[in-house]
Amino acid sequence: MTTTPKVLVWMVLLAAPLFAGAQEGEHVLHGHIGDQSYAFRMLPPTSFTELPAAIRSDLERRHCLIPQSYEARTPENVIRGAFREKGTSDWAALCSQNGTSTLLIYWSGSASKPAELAAQLDTDTADPHNETNMLGYARGIDPASPSSIAEVIANKTYGPFDHDGIRDAHIEKSSVIHYFKNGTWMTLAGSE
Repeated sequence: MTTTPKVLVWMVLLAAPLFAGAQEGEHVLHGHIGDQSYAFRMLPPTSFTELPAAIRSDLERRHCLIPQSYEARTPENVIRGAFREKGTSDWAALCSQNGTSTLLIYWSGSASKPAELAAQLDTDTADPHNETNMLGYARGIDPASPSSIAEVIANKTYGPFDHDGIRDAHIEKSSVIHYFKNGTWMTLAGSE
């Protein structure tokens, strides 16, 4: 049995009420993609105590849940780095809403007007990860230092790199680096 995109959307919309009012603790979203089951762990913004209060409040206002990869042992997918320019302290988070995760970037700890990038259906990242072939969430973000960007990108003409980028990875498959330069975001393909 195959599942059409319309069926997936309905499955996600039916599951959405499970998360609408709950921001207390970990949530697990269960569903099916074709004949395979999935279980995605999601954490509320309150699980990330290092986040500035204004950003945490904005994530809560948006009803974001932070997806956790099947490899996660500690809370992940909320990061800090100098994403705009050298010396800044910016934050990025994956925000799952209604079955789609979007990368939100908050400039200098401010909750106003975060950049929004790389929206992707949560089910598009599903990968088998255990002996039962259960599908788990397989997307993760990490800061990418200037030196690590220069080492992994396929096209070296984009440099030099003087501040952090955001590595956006599908575990054990591929990754891209989102890099802010000259007022716009570039998506750099890795040579991995």
